[in-house]
Amino acid sequence: MASKAPFVDAMRSQPELLALARTTLLRDLDAATLAEWKPGDTIGVVAMGASSHSGHALVTVLAAAGIRAVNLVASDLLLAAPGYQPADHYIIVSESGRSPEPIEAARTLTAGRRIGISNFPDAQISEVLDVALGLGGFADSGVYTAGYTATLMAYALLLDRVGAVPAAADVARIPSIVGDALASLDSLGATVGAIVAGASSIDIVGRGVSFSSASEMALMIREGLRMPAAAFETFQYLHGPMEWVNDSSVVVLFGDERELTIPDVILDAGVRVVLVTSANVADIPSAGHPGLTIVPLDATLSGFVRPIVETVFAQLVLAHGIEHKPFPIEQFVYDGLGTKVDEVA
Repeated sequence: MASKAPFVDAMRSQPELLALARTTLLRDLDAATLAEWKPGDTIGVVAMGASSHSGHALVTVLAAAGIRAVNLVASDLLLAAPGYQPADHYIIVSESGRSPEPIEAARTLTAGRRIGISNFPDAQISEVLDVALGLGGFADSGVYTAGYTATLMAYALLLDRVGAVPAAADVARIPSIVGDALASLDSLGATVGAIVAGASSIDIVGRGVSFSSASEMALMIREGLRMPAAAFETFQYLHGPMEWVNDSSVVVLFGDERELTIPDVILDAGVRVVLVTSANVADIPSAGHPGLTIVPLDATLSGFVRPIVETVFAQLVLAHGIEHKPFPIEQFVYDGLGTKVDEVA
């Protein structure tokens, strides 16, 4: 097991770490014997925490390709009746390889149909996998950075290998795309980091693959900045949750459609809004409002590449937001919660 890296170091090292992960994943895929995914089969993602958030993107991409998929909370499966099989194939995700709930849930799932994605596939997760895909065993931060973005890349490479969703051309360029994002979005990350650090609460909203980004950003803010943050699917947000926001709140929106008009109804109430979008400024009704910060994205980013870049922006917000806090981002308040089984030699 690699030791934990400082958050900023791990974040800035992602181009190199993602290149390592890509090499490792392709090696493991070449060596793997993968069960065929047949028409009508259901794919289940089994994970906890940040890995569960990545599963929203996988389900979205598969659904768009007409393939049934479900994002399963591993601890929920532990409540199921003996023999319960909610999917035909399973992707078990644990960055550490030591998350107890995915490991125990995987013991009950169909042998021969369990693909694992882990930074440390030789850890305890190895006991319950039929195919192990490794990310390279690099030192990640306590608030995950490269481990999370590498998992999204792993989905793209896996779906391409099984013939479910061909990888777009930009998947091969993920390391360099992330390097470019770290440089080009840093200034906006600093601006938004200061805004977020001064808020009373942060709502983060997105749809489809961007719901993964919203969910992961909310978790990172709660873990790293120790602030109240929550994630919502775009249309669910309109059904009540947004009633809470006020002039001390920040709302972060990821998206190019309904997300463009949500700022119209809250900016004049004093709510600070951050819109992360590939839409043209001319299509954003509130563009130019002093309470709106627009973070532009490349409109050509494909399936899993977009949430990778969105997450990199969220990481930059966290890295700059902690500059306004009196504690280090690496210092967790609560420990010993049983979220990892003990490391073994």
